[in-house]
Amino acid sequence: MLSRKIAAVTAAVLTAGAAVFAADATASPTGAAAVTHTYDFDNLDDVMQHDDGGSSGWWVDKDTTTARSGTQSARFRIRSYTSSGKPWIQWFYPSPQQSAALPIEISFYVRSPGSGPVNSWNAAAYASTVNPHSDSGSPSAGWQYQSITHTSNTWVKYTFTTTVNTLSAYELHVAAGIGATWPNTRTYYIDDVTVKIG
Repeated sequence: MLSRKIAAVTAAVLTAGAAVFAADATASPTGAAAVTHTYDFDNLDDVMQHDDGGSSGWWVDKDTTTARSGTQSARFRIRSYTSSGKPWIQWFYPSPQQSAALPIEISFYVRSPGSGPVNSWNAAAYASTVNPHSDSGSPSAGWQYQSITHTSNTWVKYTFTTTVNTLSAYELHVAAGIGATWPNTRTYYIDDVTVKIG
């Protein structure tokens, strides 16, 4: 179970919420300007890493050998021998804009040093007012997935959009990760995460 901290981006939580990812919107229903947060893993703020697979040896850290921009990326070392699961990194935003349908867009780049024909592993994202680890240590339902294209050493962008009901909410949680469903060990890199709110 992943629980240690890695030094990375500003405090904010990456989590895929109960809302279904849908079409993007450029502004919130109240007309407030959208706010965009970007993370390239080059700063010193802490980010929590988590894992719902229960497999030992899964971890996320910062890597200085593979970066799309800046000098570092988030490196996911995944062992999926005994069960499916998903390690992720997360941020939270306090006092989110109040809206019954606040548009959220999460995008990030994924890279793998190896290629292969099996596309059963997925880029994963989450946005909700519920922390993904609030359900008795298990992640909340609502994660969304896109099949990873296993092209060796190529950065591929994945974008997820949804709306979240933030009325009376104290926090907005956001997360990005890798969903593992194949019995193998792989390394993935994530960089240039962008979270657009509103």
